[in-house]
Amino acid sequence: MNLVERDGEIAHLGAVLDASAAGDGTLLLVSGPAGSGKTELLRSLRRLAAERGTPVWTVRALPGDRDVPLGVLCQLLRSAEQHGADTSTVRDLVDGASRRAGNLTSPADAPLRVDETHRLHDWLLSVARGTPFLIAVDDLTHADTASLRFLLHCAAHHDQGGIGFVLTERASQRAGYRVFRAELLRQPHCRSMWLAGLPPSGVRRFLAHHYGPEAAERRAPAYHAATGGNPLLLRALTQDRQAARTTLGGAGGDEPVHGDAFAQAVLDCLHRSTEGTLETARWLAVLEQADPLLVERLTGATATAVERHLQELGAIGLLGEDGTLGHPAIREAALQDLPAADRTELHRRAAEQLHRDGADEDAVARHLLVGGAPDAPWALPLLERGAQQALFDDRLDDAFRILEFAVRSSTDNTQLARLAPHLVAASWRMNPHMTTRALALFDRLLGGELPPSHPVMALIRCLVWYGRLPEAADALSRLRPGSDSENLELSLTRMWLAALCPPLLESLPEAPEPERGPVPVRLAPRTTALQAQAGVFLRGPDNASVAQAEQILQGCRLSEDTYEALETALLVLVHADRLDRALFWSDALLAEASERRSLGWEAVFAATRAMIAVRCGDLPTARERAELALSHAAPESWGLAVGVPLSALLLACTEAGEYEQAERVLRQPVPDAMFDSRHGMEYMHARGRYWLATGRLHAALGEFMLCGEILGSWNLDQPSIVPWRTSAAEVYLRLGNRQKARALAEAQLALVRPGRSRTRGLTLRVLATAADGQQAERLHAEAVDMLHDSGDRLEHARALAGMSRHQQAQGDNYRARMTARLAGDMAWACGAYPLAEEIVPGRGGRRAKAVSPDLELPGGPDVGLLSEAERRVAALAARGLTNRQIARRLCVTASTVEQHLTRVYRKLNVTRRADLPVSLAQDKSVTA
Repeated sequence: MNLVERDGEIAHLGAVLDASAAGDGTLLLVSGPAGSGKTELLRSLRRLAAERGTPVWTVRALPGDRDVPLGVLCQLLRSAEQHGADTSTVRDLVDGASRRAGNLTSPADAPLRVDETHRLHDWLLSVARGTPFLIAVDDLTHADTASLRFLLHCAAHHDQGGIGFVLTERASQRAGYRVFRAELLRQPHCRSMWLAGLPPSGVRRFLAHHYGPEAAERRAPAYHAATGGNPLLLRALTQDRQAARTTLGGAGGDEPVHGDAFAQAVLDCLHRSTEGTLETARWLAVLEQADPLLVERLTGATATAVERHLQELGAIGLLGEDGTLGHPAIREAALQDLPAADRTELHRRAAEQLHRDGADEDAVARHLLVGGAPDAPWALPLLERGAQQALFDDRLDDAFRILEFAVRSSTDNTQLARLAPHLVAASWRMNPHMTTRALALFDRLLGGELPPSHPVMALIRCLVWYGRLPEAADALSRLRPGSDSENLELSLTRMWLAALCPPLLESLPEAPEPERGPVPVRLAPRTTALQAQAGVFLRGPDNASVAQAEQILQGCRLSEDTYEALETALLVLVHADRLDRALFWSDALLAEASERRSLGWEAVFAATRAMIAVRCGDLPTARERAELALSHAAPESWGLAVGVPLSALLLACTEAGEYEQAERVLRQPVPDAMFDSRHGMEYMHARGRYWLATGRLHAALGEFMLCGEILGSWNLDQPSIVPWRTSAAEVYLRLGNRQKARALAEAQLALVRPGRSRTRGLTLRVLATAADGQQAERLHAEAVDMLHDSGDRLEHARALAGMSRHQQAQGDNYRARMTARLAGDMAWACGAYPLAEEIVPGRGGRRAKAVSPDLELPGGPDVGLLSEAERRVAALAARGLTNRQIARRLCVTASTVEQHLTRVYRKLNVTRRADLPVSLAQDKSVTA
């Protein structure tokens, strides 16, 4: 099917041909935007005329023809000759007029005299009397003025008949042509036709010709929206789809494929449009928004002119419903043949104009990225704010590009020190593998004079995080106390270093304590979080520190400004043994980071989640989250913090008996600087646990003792951070030195705050193993009870295993088997297969899929039959406590406990403690 075979247009052509054949002069003026099919319409006219035997003298005006007097008329004579007309009587006349035209001094002078015009017209009429014919002029807009005058003369004398005219035009603001067109339309026999884009039905018919009816039905809406029905653009899309099928092996889906043919078609339409339309299209492409007033200011054009250009772009089919260039491919095509320097200049001018107009700073920043920062004081601050907004909106690519450009454009160290840490943070959040590239900027900064304390603090934190400790120490030593805000920054840095990298404290200058008063809003979350961490690390876990951490986690949205505070607050909960709350918040933060596609944040919170999972005895989750963290950020991208995921992964593999995988973790290179940080001590402790599990006892003991010595020298010797004493005590127990093991466990117990906690339960477990007699029984029961409440199922299983061994040593075989069964099930559910095998030989070898720690262990009889009081007694009995211990715990008499147990046995149809359901021991609702 031909693009312009549309019923209405064909009817017009038929009417023109009929009138011409009848000897009635008629005139059809066809208008339409570039690419609408005007030339194709004339081809259809010639085919119809050939079928009816009507000659068509065809002329096509080109842009250069307007400067060639009588150029179109000369083409007309040549076309007449091709159709057998005798031009000998007028050829000399036209040639002579053409020669005279070269001597004319004014465009208003007519190369054809009046008598010559009449002679030419009479000649045409004489030809028409013999055989009526049509004159078709394509792109009349480009015709020279002399030819237009002659055609107008002919049109004005239509009553002498026999000659039909079909003229096509495009929009033009040329003064001479506007006068000609107005006179032409005044003629009573002149008909006008607007050739709009194909309607949706026409697009379907066109596509059906190429792809078949079914595909055409599916694709027509998208193709019509992409082109506005413009036949030239439609044809280009079909060519691009064919090219994609040929070169790429297919173009999947029904959406249009925008390729080179489409881009060239767009350019053709723009270059063939009214003067100024191309410039307007380029500004729309640069601005990526529909704002006629802004285009007026940028081009200097009038509102009427801009509106006319927009209407023409819409008629071509290049504008979307929102008034912008409809597709990115159209925007790119509009700028395609513009030199790079000119494109840059457009963006620069756009940035300056938008800034003057008070436009959105993010939009101004995007133009500065392409156009370059102007030599104006507002540019760099605006870029920084634009980057912050992009980060807030989670447009990480934009933020990184803006910050990278701002850093390259900065000219002094103060600006660079403020921007460089933001660039590193943005690169870490977007793609941690890119952070090394951003860190290279620090060399440029450190080589010069450091700016004041406030902007350089973030830089120093970056240096420490990435293990560049010598540079950090040098930068710290060059700081000087200053204003209250700078002294506050120094104080916060001191707290941060004390918790992470204490050796650098000696490089930090002494500064007066900042005056007490309101903390600046931007520093409040970090201040509160660091104070809570200092409380836990220096004095041990306490409720006040936990409350401060919860305050931060509940009150702050995850952002660049709060990320550090939220991470610190989460670690406070971990090191305060509030594993249930740490689990909740780590999952929430990890989910948010993942949803916002922030790989760096996701990596950090995944590593913390792995640490929590290890402390909960959830080994499969610990391994999964640690591996996720290391997949998002390669070990070399972590700096000092690589110790967090590696430690969690090493512990998870060790406890699961995956020793080959643990060896691979140990072979992973780590920075030397890591061992000057808390993360290095966590890694050393995990490594020691691996040595212990694989029987290298002296290596393990050396690791634990060195770890303790270093932590002590840093004033970070809190068991909830690294319980090195109980780990060393376990080594001594394996070596048979119970006295030293007891001394280490008692020393750790003295450091643990009173109250129920995971660390206290772990310590009591080891101390019970080193104790004898009734003290051992009491300590075992207390450890089991405390670890049950702590949420650490693996340590709980170890405590139960120790209790079982003690019960067996005391000859209480029934209780020993019951306790061992529970301990083995728990160890197996944790994925701790070596421990399960040790407790119940043969149990740990059946490595089916590990049970989630949140799932109930096998339960047996229906415990729902029990009253609340009976359930509490049964739960404590299932955990291995004696009647006397249960009585003390519940503040009742031993007789009451016996009565409750009797009723429990009857309801559950069991006869002894060993038969109590395992699920009762895991009933976390029983905490009294």
